[in-house]
This record gives sequence, structure tokens and C-alpha cells, in this order.
Amino acid sequence: TFGVMGTYSAFFSHHISTMEGGIVVTDDEELYHVMLSLRAHGWTRNLPKFNKVTGEKSDDPFEESFRFVLPGYNLRPLEMSGALGQEQLKKLPGLIEGRRANGAMVQRELGQHPLFMIQQEIGNSSWFGFSLVLRPDADMQRHDLVKRLMAAGFECRPIVAGNFTKNEVMQHIDHSIHGSLTNADYIDANGLFVGNHHYPITEAIAALKAL
Repeated sequence: TFGVMGTYSAFFSHHISTMEGGIVVTDDEELYHVMLSLRAHGWTRNLPKFNKVTGEKSDDPFEESFRFVLPGYNLRPLEMSGALGQEQLKKLPGLIEGRRANGAMVQRELGQHPLFMIQQEIGNSSWFGFSLVLRPDADMQRHDLVKRLMAAGFECRPIVAGNFTKNEVMQHIDHSIHGSLTNADYIDANGLFVGNHHYPITEAIAALKAL
């Protein structure tokens, strides 16, 4: 709904799963044709006859089968992944309903937790996971919270990615930073994610509440 493209991951722990891979969406026909080529070695094989990359393809399938026009990749999904994804799409409304129910319970039960702040609902989210950010007056460091969560059976991850500009990859990206990133730095040092699911997680929320 904004930007030129949107991306969705279909990793096994996400809303729908094809085990690996994901989806790119766009309403720009030229970008769509470019991506069709990029995902398959940069060749023209999957492009329509009239396209925004080459203009017009020939009608000779032999000529077009290995005609490379862009520096591409091999990112084509497997048939099995596609079959899994299509079945998951049929279940998506129910999967989202379950995640939203869990999100509402987290808001209700953990909103005043003494150790951490939680992410607030500002619309109608479908809750990939739940962010926990240590309060400034919490008498512990994040690594202590991670140990406590792991001991209680929770997997947790850094917030993706707190202050992203601290990642080494930024040396390869032309960028500038405007001012200080105070809040991003705080989240980077004090925040983490725990996962959500589409099935009820009442016991897990109770365990978080008891930390």
C-alpha cells in the first residue's frame, strides 16, 4: 500500500509457510517484468511476449530459452513450496484471527509488566511476534532477560534490527544519519522478540507474566 514494492517472508515460523522463500508484490508492470527475469537467471523465458525489459520477444522458444538479458539469480520457488503456499492461503483468515486473539491477550495481560514494555496496538495488526523492551528502571540487563526466557522455554530474537545502522553491512551502503538515534539505540540494547502463533498461547502468556 506504499512504496514501489512490498515483501513477505514465507519462512516456517511466519503467518503462512512454504518452508523457505517469500513473495514480492508491486503494481508497477516494469518492476514486475524485471523481477520475473531476475528471479530466473536473468533470462527472458518467463517474460510475456510484450514486456518492459526487452520490448518484444521472438516467437522462437529455442532462441528465448537461454537468452540472458539481466544479471539474475536462481530464486524460483519449487512446485512443492507453491503447493504448500496455496493451501496455506486458504487458511490465512483463520491464522490471522488466532494471531490477533493472542495479541489482544498480550496487551491485556502484559501491558503493565514491571520488567518490560510491550508493543502497543495502533490499528489491526496480525502480530508476527511480540516485542519486549526492558524498562529503564528494570534491575537487569537484556542478557539476563534472555537467560530467564530460555530457562522458561522461550526462544527469543533481537528486534530486527534495533538500530540497523550498527550492522557491518552499512559500510557497503551509501547512507547518512540525521541526528542521534536515541530510541533506536535503546531498543537495540534493551529489546527482543518472542514469537506468536495462530493457536492459543495462554500458558506462554502466563509464563511471561510470571517473569
